[in-house]
Amino acid sequence: MARRIRRIKEETAYSEVQRTVDRQFLFKPDPVVKNIIGSSVGRAQKQFPVRLFWVDFNINHKQTGVMALSDDPEHLQNVVKFHRLCNSLLAREINRFLLREGPVFSSRNRSTEVVDDRSLEQQLLYAVTNPVKDGLVDRVAHWQGVSSYHQLATGEVDRYTYIDRTKWHRAGGKRCKKPMSAFTETVEVVLSPLPSWEHLPDHKRQSMFRRLVRQEEQEFREQREKEHRSVMGKRKLEKLDFRDRPKTKKYSGPQPLCHASNIEAAREFRKGWNLYLDHYYQMSGHFLEGNFNVEFPKGSIRPPLIQVCM
Repeated sequence: MARRIRRIKEETAYSEVQRTVDRQFLFKPDPVVKNIIGSSVGRAQKQFPVRLFWVDFNINHKQTGVMALSDDPEHLQNVVKFHRLCNSLLAREINRFLLREGPVFSSRNRSTEVVDDRSLEQQLLYAVTNPVKDGLVDRVAHWQGVSSYHQLATGEVDRYTYIDRTKWHRAGGKRCKKPMSAFTETVEVVLSPLPSWEHLPDHKRQSMFRRLVRQEEQEFREQREKEHRSVMGKRKLEKLDFRDRPKTKKYSGPQPLCHASNIEAAREFRKGWNLYLDHYYQMSGHFLEGNFNVEFPKGSIRPPLIQVCM
């Protein structure tokens, strides 16, 4: 199946999912891996600023909620550049830690536009409580991996450390007399409140978030009891190997066109999406014919021009 054409709009949130190669448990709870993931996200956010609503890593996939800072073309492009840098840093450090090679993620992230505030809230709760839904832990607070819960529930910004290898190489690399630890830097991952929650004071927003999470946890707990299932727990998670994978293959299904809380909003989105595709394909045809000055629809990523010297 061909990849979906990207569209990055201002004031639009995107719910994104990306899975590891062969669904391996490369992100299982581990202090080193947690720091690698957090520092990669923080460094990418620092270099290419975006609004992050959530950043949550299950044992074999990541879930993010992202929005451009403004309608400035540079800010819109930052959404793509943020993921590119984050995944690059993450893959390098994970491979270095696990003594492996190759990509970490199996494919490009599945980015889906979120149409309304209610859907955005649902996507946030789904991402944060995903380890509970999968039966890994009983409560989100018990999850030792990268999670947005702590920052959204308490307001404390998460901080991570990393070795600035660029500075280390400039200082001489292996010939440098200073230890590599002397080039340690600290970075933050800053989460933004949902647009519909921005008017609330911090303490009320955090209290409401904790209450919503508890409701989700209770529903998952009741469902497990009906199915006579138990959670994996901390000890079993520690015994997992990073290269393990689920015993049963999971069918993800087709990517939804959008996330909407009602059928009317979804239909309205589809109409606009079809108009966008018609415009994009029309301009793409002119571009392939050699008219490189065509104006692609706003929010699309223009194909790069490749110049060949004869």
